Amino acid sequence: AVSERKEEREREGESKGEGRLVMAAQAATQSQSTNPFVWVQNKQKAAGQALQTWMKKQPPYVEVAVATFGGATQGGVLGGVMGGMSKMNPTPPGGAAAGPLAGGNNGMSTMMGGPATQARNFAVMTGTHALISTTIKKLRNGVEDVKGNMAASFGSGAAFSLVSGVGGPNPIPNALSTGVVFALFQGAFYQLGKQFSKNKGGGKGGE
Repeated sequence: AVSERKEEREREGESKGEGRLVMAAQAATQSQSTNPFVWVQNKQKAAGQALQTWMKKQPPYVEVAVATFGGATQGGVLGGVMGGMSKMNPTPPGGAAAGPLAGGNNGMSTMMGGPATQARNFAVMTGTHALISTTIKKLRNGVEDVKGNMAASFGSGAAFSLVSGVGGPNPIPNALSTGVVFALFQGAFYQLGKQFSKNKGGGKGGE
């Protein structure tokens, strides 16, 4: 009888513990459902997974088109924000330029224009990069390396030079030189990031 009462108490304790776990899980779920930031993050994650699943069922050109549109959209938003910030740059009395980014015929803000112009320039740059990089990746069966990144950066740099007018009276040679600069920078950053990741992984393995 004593052992039976002991077992009964143990079962009651286990059931109470399970009940507390269930209540804690329900409370956590309820707090997440009432938190707007968590709700937005979950919706974004679900939408991204649904898009990836849908794209896998589509022809390759659909993935290229979606990636290009997404890259152009992100660049357009970034360019618009940067253009708006450049508009806020105060001009000193007398109209003199406050620095290399403020006004003047040779100033960067005049060269690139206002928010709409910068949105267009950055949309072309990032859209071209996404177009070339995704196309190369699909043609190479998913292989992504420094060569593909440099090729995409060359194209995006050349496109940016042409659409923004930074080339002046010699647009083609300047577009080529800008593309080369973009490609070299991207190649250097890619190799540095790869080396950093390798060293980080080696350090963890040594530990």
